[in-house]
Amino acid sequence: MNKTNNTQIWSNEDLEYLYRTRIASVPYNIIGTELHRTAEACKSKWLKTNWTNMDFYNNIDYKVKASKAEAFEDKIQKSVETKLEVFRLRADAIADRIEKAIKRAPNVKLTPWKPKGKKGSQSSEDMGLVLSDLHVGHSHTFEETGGLSEYNIDVFIKRLKVLENSVSDIYELHTCMYDIPKLHIFCLGDIVEGMNNAGNWSPVYINTPIYDQIMVGFEHLCKSICYFLTIFKEIHFYGVRGNHGRIAPTGAEKDYANWDNMCYDMLKIKFGDNPRVKFTAPKTWWIMSRIKKHNFLLVHGDDVRSSGHAIKGLENFVQSMSGIIKEKPDYTLCGHFHQSSELSTNYGKMIINGSFVGGDVYSIKNLHKNTRAEQKIFGINESRGVTWRYDIDLDGNKK
Repeated sequence: MNKTNNTQIWSNEDLEYLYRTRIASVPYNIIGTELHRTAEACKSKWLKTNWTNMDFYNNIDYKVKASKAEAFEDKIQKSVETKLEVFRLRADAIADRIEKAIKRAPNVKLTPWKPKGKKGSQSSEDMGLVLSDLHVGHSHTFEETGGLSEYNIDVFIKRLKVLENSVSDIYELHTCMYDIPKLHIFCLGDIVEGMNNAGNWSPVYINTPIYDQIMVGFEHLCKSICYFLTIFKEIHFYGVRGNHGRIAPTGAEKDYANWDNMCYDMLKIKFGDNPRVKFTAPKTWWIMSRIKKHNFLLVHGDDVRSSGHAIKGLENFVQSMSGIIKEKPDYTLCGHFHQSSELSTNYGKMIINGSFVGGDVYSIKNLHKNTRAEQKIFGINESRGVTWRYDIDLDGNKK
């Protein structure tokens, strides 16, 4: 058996073999095997040698060169084929062993699935409905969007009815498996389109006075809550304000002086004597609530500094808020962006709601986005957190 020797002197034949094989791009490990040297030794010799000074570099007759080249190529080819054959044999041996091991493996004993029990025997879940960006009072027509979209108070009422029916359908589906006694309504603001002189939005798409906006919004939210009370044993309503509801330009009034907050206060009065309806609607722009052992951070989203990318801006916002309030949210619910999406981060999952408006003149023309009018709904489990979820298409019944 030949032993590898890295200290032996390189003969002209060895050097010529190294030169020919490297010119042919033969790997160092195969060259080393033939020369009984390590791949590192061959590589070092190749890099350090001035090949132009070698006798065989220029002083060999062309025919001799061609003959030797052919001989070397044949030798190299055989060497490579030998190595490949070794690898193939090894692979075949490994495959045979794996196949034998699979055949010798014991049969898996299957445990048949059995239902855990009848309906109601399992732990119950709550249902969470995200409600945001209703923009009551906003108006644009099919003519203005080239047949792509329209919105007005009548469309709002129709879409709210679709939402109610969808909630009841989903409730009926999931209560075949377990009880859902409680509905959490996460209202994230922008109930109204706003006042002509209170924001940066264009007043040309506001066709309803602010008083009528708030009364229409209040009236139909009351009807929805009353409808949901026929389904659920308890309702917990959470309210944070949006930017369209402010009553004056930024800085002219307190930040909580907002038509959204007035709507929430009116709802509190309306259902104040009903023990089945609870409200959480503080003067702050955010809410942190613990539901079934999971933390939910609620914000509208207008305070997010996006720097061109809303998702990244929201992620930074959640990180900052977690540090400020010294509590990490498991889920952050947000509206404002009119585009439904979800993202898992180091600071929990972010759930961004859609809107009742969908695409409008501004989003289609300036942002080139014609999003669907949709709202989010999901289950809340004590051990699993947010489980099933749906994006409810508010035009779902439209052909």
